[in-house]
Amino acid sequence: MRIILAILLASVAAFSQIVVSVDQNVYKNSDKNVFLAVGASALLPGMGELYLGEQKFVRPFVWTDLALWVTAIGSYVVGDCYVTSAHNYAVRHAGFTGGKNVSLLNTVGSYRSRSGVFGQNSSPDMNEDYNQAMIRSGKNIDEEFSKDILWDWGSSDNPETTEHIEEFKSRMRHFRVSRIVFQVSVGALILNRVVSMLDAVRIYRATSSRSFSSRVQFEPEFYQDGGALFMNVKF
Repeated sequence: MRIILAILLASVAAFSQIVVSVDQNVYKNSDKNVFLAVGASALLPGMGELYLGEQKFVRPFVWTDLALWVTAIGSYVVGDCYVTSAHNYAVRHAGFTGGKNVSLLNTVGSYRSRSGVFGQNSSPDMNEDYNQAMIRSGKNIDEEFSKDILWDWGSSDNPETTEHIEEFKSRMRHFRVSRIVFQVSVGALILNRVVSMLDAVRIYRATSSRSFSSRVQFEPEFYQDGGALFMNVKF
């Protein structure tokens, strides 16, 4: 019996034909370069996916990147317009003699005067005058800014001068908001690239392997004349 079984197995091995079926998607990118795909995604999100033939992922990344670029550039330009507007407003209504320095302009909005408020009210706030505030804190009056930099919004008893300084503060607040939007947009641009790069690696790993699946199915088939045996192997 063992001899017959051995002869039968030998005959199958000698005359059988093996047919292998493999999903082409498993190795369609085996000739591609993963570093090129990652580099393309770093340059422009979605290009790595396009290089690897995954068209459905291209548009979401590209349109997201375009929207973020528009937001980043727009918020930066708007912010620059606000700080320029605030500087010009301080020059016109407070006699400001300094330049368009953000830190300095924030200080201008925090104190009504650099060297004493004109027409000072009867009970001034302790921090209305910048020089007095510096002296009380133990600093030199010119420690942070030159003595040549002056401004005076006027007395807080005057509703008009109060309106002026509040308008100036409003413009500076808009500037700060625009800068926050700009920073968030830049962070999102970086994140969009990181996600696209990781997605390109995922796609490459899923579509560049020539190895077969672990599931094997044998389907023996005979020629019509019975002369040989097929072994149809599916992975």
